[in-house]
Amino acid sequence: MKSRGMRGGASRVLVIKREGLRSFVEAEPAFEAIRRAHPDATIDLVTGAALQRLAKASPFFDRVVATRQSMQPAERKEFGNQLKRVGYTVAYDLDGTSDSSAIRAAMKGFRGPNWVAPKKASNETRRHLAPSPFAGPAVRKLLKDSGLPLEERLPRLSWLDGEDKGSANLDPSWFGLTGPFALFVPAANPAHRWPADYYATVAAAMAGEGMTPVIVGSQELGTFAYDVMQASMEMQGPEGRGAVDLTGKADAAQLAVLAKHARFFLAGPCEELHLVAAAGTPGVILVPSSEDLTSDALYGREVVKLTAANMKSLTPELAVRTLKNMGLIRGGSASGGRAFA
Repeated sequence: MKSRGMRGGASRVLVIKREGLRSFVEAEPAFEAIRRAHPDATIDLVTGAALQRLAKASPFFDRVVATRQSMQPAERKEFGNQLKRVGYTVAYDLDGTSDSSAIRAAMKGFRGPNWVAPKKASNETRRHLAPSPFAGPAVRKLLKDSGLPLEERLPRLSWLDGEDKGSANLDPSWFGLTGPFALFVPAANPAHRWPADYYATVAAAMAGEGMTPVIVGSQELGTFAYDVMQASMEMQGPEGRGAVDLTGKADAAQLAVLAKHARFFLAGPCEELHLVAAAGTPGVILVPSSEDLTSDALYGREVVKLTAANMKSLTPELAVRTLKNMGLIRGGSASGGRAFA
């Protein structure tokens, strides 16, 4: 698939990656490979609004353009025409969806770029932790087939540092967090979610170490976060250490920074899990046996998976014991648990 401008000679490069937080995280090694292949080019990324700030914080792109997640046909065509007028030499479609295919179609013809893209678009639906139709392995194969060198490595967010970016709200202190804390990342699907009082039991075990539970996730989890906070207060009493509710308050870049500073995470199936794991944070995943856990972001990490058909069967005592055995809270060895190595 090598062609004119495919390697370092390209002056302007386009990358399309709009599909979800998990998919974006899994594509991080591909982003670096594209930047290495075109060191002197201006590289533009088209992504979703929720991913724009995280993408801007990365060292891989010169410009980040955010679009609405759902675009009408006429809107896609006009957007594709606008991109065509920019005059890209090479373009990478790392989504492989009908939306990205429509954008590609609008950019065909005179002055159109050389495309590195899947032959067939896919719009398959997927479960919360199941891989997307065009996930990490498919992206890696696409780039290798194009002749672009790609390092075989895990996604990593070591380039994200709030201090280096000079942004005050890219620091835990922006949310009033000044001491040790851990992230609670509840499942997106209520049927796959660990009970609120179970999270509260873990919070009580953390209280003796002066560690604050921080609940993160989408705004829709606000009621559940309140339930966790109430149950925690009932268990610990008025002198207890309360949880902090950041559901719907932290964007992807802020969540990545929080993850880098957190002692550990306790998470269910959700998009945010993959970002937290890619930050290198150790932790425990609570997942129903019906869910597929395959993900580039999870392998090789200090992460332990606890699985059961019924989430209530995964007792909080088991979670606390696992965290102790991993050396993440007191009472256990620091042997770690590389369930995905």
